[in-house]
Amino acid sequence: MKDLKGYFYDNLNKALVFSVLILAIYLIVQIVLRGSLYLGFVLAVVPFLIIALFFILERPFVSFLMLFTANYFVSGASRYINLAPGITMDAIFVSVILVIFLQNFKDNKIVDLKDSNNIVVAVVFFWLFYCTLQVFNPNSSSILAWMGNVRGISVYFFLTVFFSTIFIKSLEHFKKILFIWSFFIILAVLKAFIQKTIGFDYAELRWLDEGGRNTHIIHTGIRYFSFFTDAGNFGSGMSFSLVVFLISAFAFKSTPIRLYFIFVSAIAFYGMVISGTRGSLIVPLAGFSIYTLLSKNIRAMVMASLFVVVTVWFLNFTYIGHGNVYIRRMRSAFNPDDASLQVRLENQRVLRSYMINHPLGVGIGMKRGNAVNYVPHPVLSKIPHDSWYVLLWVELGIVGMIIYIIMLIYFFVYGSYLVMFKLQNRELRFIVASLVCALFGVSLAAYSLEIFGQFPNSILIYISISVIFLSPKFDKQLLAIDVNK
Repeated sequence: MKDLKGYFYDNLNKALVFSVLILAIYLIVQIVLRGSLYLGFVLAVVPFLIIALFFILERPFVSFLMLFTANYFVSGASRYINLAPGITMDAIFVSVILVIFLQNFKDNKIVDLKDSNNIVVAVVFFWLFYCTLQVFNPNSSSILAWMGNVRGISVYFFLTVFFSTIFIKSLEHFKKILFIWSFFIILAVLKAFIQKTIGFDYAELRWLDEGGRNTHIIHTGIRYFSFFTDAGNFGSGMSFSLVVFLISAFAFKSTPIRLYFIFVSAIAFYGMVISGTRGSLIVPLAGFSIYTLLSKNIRAMVMASLFVVVTVWFLNFTYIGHGNVYIRRMRSAFNPDDASLQVRLENQRVLRSYMINHPLGVGIGMKRGNAVNYVPHPVLSKIPHDSWYVLLWVELGIVGMIIYIIMLIYFFVYGSYLVMFKLQNRELRFIVASLVCALFGVSLAAYSLEIFGQFPNSILIYISISVIFLSPKFDKQLLAIDVNK
């Protein structure tokens, strides 16, 4: 009797599933035949999305990798399809939050919110709290300005750090991210190389015609931008990657992996050069300079010091290769009389006279002169900020800028302490050193670039900061593995 009952229920379930599938196919066909092709496509995709959701719930780290991947390509994709990068990333962040929420209903949940009990989450939450208080800034003319711009300043920062602490559970997880990142770097530089050798495609030409030409096709040459938002973002991203991958290369004992990482760093260096972004040059110079102190290795100190000294000597004290447009543009970064530098300094002098009476800033979003849904500051929005720090200074005040800089100093000092005195695993120490050095470099570059506020570099930096603070846990895991061998 029990077998008969089981047979009945099994076949009834199969019949129900089959009937639902037939009904679903019939509805999709009818919708398409009646002319709603788009809605039919959406309905057809829904089952695959449900399957994907179940797959991700079993492997939640995949959702984090999807966020990482989308972050790298969303800006470039928006040139070809009607896609708002910010809203798209919002949807993906919400999807990851949904995965975390649904994980709590599983008996064998992989994601544990207790893993977010880390000092870096608390520090970044304080920054988010300060930015939230900016809603009440009396100088802000619209809450829409705050809603539209707070995400890039603090919300993405907090969520990325929060996600990183609960999804990146070991050094192996971060090494997977490094290899995916390396592949994306190659694709990015390949795209820039195609722009240089073959030319821009229709979407890129349209973007140039809409205003990009003014800053990318200039008297010193063409600045290539790959699938990034602009050449400045591309160049700074490649300089950050150059430091991370060149120092990390020496973490691996495997010769093929070491050579591959050196190759990726060389590719990143080429991308940095053809971007024509002078401000990005400070990232490797500062990063490798700091590495000479962190390494505590005579050979590494000599090599890094030699790189910095030769680069500065070559660009600042010689005219070798001056006929090359990219060398000439990089060399101008050492010229104190450079016209663009003087304009930037003059803009800051004008801003200083307005900001002296606004210690809390004029409100998030009030500096963005291209706003259309709210009224930006009538004077400040017309003065180019040309810097992440100047943007923070104007919108969040001297108080906000000081909080932000202290936060970055804390990240750097703590990471340096870990590398020099705390971390025992050699491989981990090299990787964390690369992140600390790259963070120091981009922190200086932010004086002339908005590297912390744009995809994909902001998310890469936030993940790097998180891994620095997760490294003591990784070190204990690796030490336990070594003890048990």
